[in-house]
Amino acid sequence: MGLDLSKKSAVIFAAYAGVREIKPAQQKFLDELNKEFRMIHPDLDKFVRLSKAVKDHEVHVLIENSTQTFDVYWMLTNLGLNVTVAQSQDLYRITKSVKKTDSNDSVELANYMRRRLAGEDEFAVCVMPPKEWMYRREMCRVVFDEKVHLADLKRRVRSHMLLHGIKLSKDYREIFSPYAIRELKNTKDPVLLCHVAEAESIKKRTDQEVKYIETMFESVRIYELIHSIPGFGCISAAYLASMIIDIDRFESCKKFTANFGVVPRMYQSGDTNRNCHVTHRGDADAIRLLKQAAFVHVNTVENSVVTQMYNRLRAKGKSFNEVKMACARKLLTVVWSVLKNDKSYTSPMELQRKASDLADEMLEDMEQELPILG
Repeated sequence: MGLDLSKKSAVIFAAYAGVREIKPAQQKFLDELNKEFRMIHPDLDKFVRLSKAVKDHEVHVLIENSTQTFDVYWMLTNLGLNVTVAQSQDLYRITKSVKKTDSNDSVELANYMRRRLAGEDEFAVCVMPPKEWMYRREMCRVVFDEKVHLADLKRRVRSHMLLHGIKLSKDYREIFSPYAIRELKNTKDPVLLCHVAEAESIKKRTDQEVKYIETMFESVRIYELIHSIPGFGCISAAYLASMIIDIDRFESCKKFTANFGVVPRMYQSGDTNRNCHVTHRGDADAIRLLKQAAFVHVNTVENSVVTQMYNRLRAKGKSFNEVKMACARKLLTVVWSVLKNDKSYTSPMELQRKASDLADEMLEDMEQELPILG
């Protein structure tokens, strides 16, 4: 069964996936099912009716991953249906289709599911986190949004000051530090006053949100282990933990790193095999945080495998972007090792504290490309 979701509707198409030829009675059942449930409102009552209609049949539902998927996935799962969520970039028959309609997409989803049951592996399966972990992940994203907004305000303030020739007593690296804010207020510039008021509000909210996150992840082992690695602050460790949830669901380190999209895509043609750019299949915020964590790690830990890789690649003349991604992937293997062995990263407490503080500070500049210092 293919289910194409939108905010106001769910378009459903059921197809036969048996190994034998379909019988007239089975075809009649499918026709009636598709007629009744072709387009419904995605609420619990409609899905209860659907589950009752197919209760005597083995049903496998395929949904394309989207912002609407989470609630529908758990509704259908709790009703006893087998639900699979696919990565949208894998569904080429849909993404590349010239006939882009909800009805056609639902048919294609049903066919993808039918072929998967027959043994074809055309798409990666998305893991739907339990509600508790989803709340934790969403809380981290709230902080990300606040930090990105604050970084945008910093750029606006500096741009306004440059445009109108406003200068402070010194060139503050942190334009929203207490001393800088005091000077910005003293300018009496109405635009700067508005920006400063908004920045103070964001910083106050963020402090409270970080406390919420620390409470939510209190005594969560996977969070504690990631946080012990120099380079990960409270927020970055919490978000990565909410993306991993359970390390045992990954069969190998290779599949673990592939899940985050930091491994190279393979190109094969005839006798030619070569690595291309990374897949970028993973969560964009997680990849950004891994790059940031690699930056902090390299600058605080002298002899780790990540720092050694950075020095080796830079000595070979590799570009900064290549080195940054390679270090992010290497750091992810460190995360894998720590979680699999259930043992904290061994480092002096002062070093760990310094790296954690630096990682949290850098979240405010997470939209900027920061160089790794040699």
